[in-house]
Amino acid sequence: MTPAVALGKFDALHLGHRALAEHGLCAAAAVSLLSFTGMAEILGWEPRQPLVAGADRERVLTTWQEELGGTIRERSLPFALIRELTGESFLRLLQARLATAVVVVGEDFRGGRDRAVGVAELAGICSGLGMRLVVVPPVAVAGRTVSSSSLREALGRGDVAAVRQGLGRSYRLLGRVMRGDGRGRQLGIPTANCGARENQDPAPGVYAATATIPAGRFPAAVNVGRQPTVGDSRPLAVEAHLLGYQGDCYDQPLALDLIERLRPEQRFGSLAELTAQIHQDIRQTQQVVAEHSRAVLPG
Repeated sequence: MTPAVALGKFDALHLGHRALAEHGLCAAAAVSLLSFTGMAEILGWEPRQPLVAGADRERVLTTWQEELGGTIRERSLPFALIRELTGESFLRLLQARLATAVVVVGEDFRGGRDRAVGVAELAGICSGLGMRLVVVPPVAVAGRTVSSSSLREALGRGDVAAVRQGLGRSYRLLGRVMRGDGRGRQLGIPTANCGARENQDPAPGVYAATATIPAGRFPAAVNVGRQPTVGDSRPLAVEAHLLGYQGDCYDQPLALDLIERLRPEQRFGSLAELTAQIHQDIRQTQQVVAEHSRAVLPG
């Protein structure tokens, strides 16, 4: 079978992106997900954290390969190289550099110089160059088309359940355990401070999650916020209480798979009230994680 190239941003690796890979593998033994580097800088887009940490992309793509039964690669080209190309010149470049015989795009594809090429124009160009064009319809979940922008909006309001539906997996926040102020340990509820985070934070609040560290995987009650009960003007922090874990995990990688937002961040009248609520959050986390595990595991 001939090589396929899917065109897109692939920033979220969501179900719409997975559909492009799946259709590519229906036409070829391997598909390359082609994105363009330097695009944000050239177009003047505001910098923002990705929806998938760079170090986590291989895990996601490996899962897709196992599920779809083919080879999925990531490839990139400098945006500066292709920005001024016509549609035909761009496709000739793909033929020369990637031996492309099959092009996979979504129905809303626009490309080429001044975004002049849509699906209709692309079909004619592909035909003239002896290439096959595969057009993939949008993927909808709960009546709404899955897109990176809609997932960012959901994450911004803390709706990690909606994000999970659009991704086809839990949203994974990736970072490293850093030393905090030790306040959780003082309250008898030690936490791992997830610093150096590599992707977008969710809205402030408390989340039920699972945490993965080198020692294993644990249910985790995760607080995202500025700890208003403790003091004002604190930087945003992500702290996870790992249920059932005892030990020192400083400077170790930490992955938090967010399952459900339990409540928004709030200010309490005293540390005693805060501690009582945290214990309630922990009990609720145990229940949510257990229910989630039963839902995703066969049995």
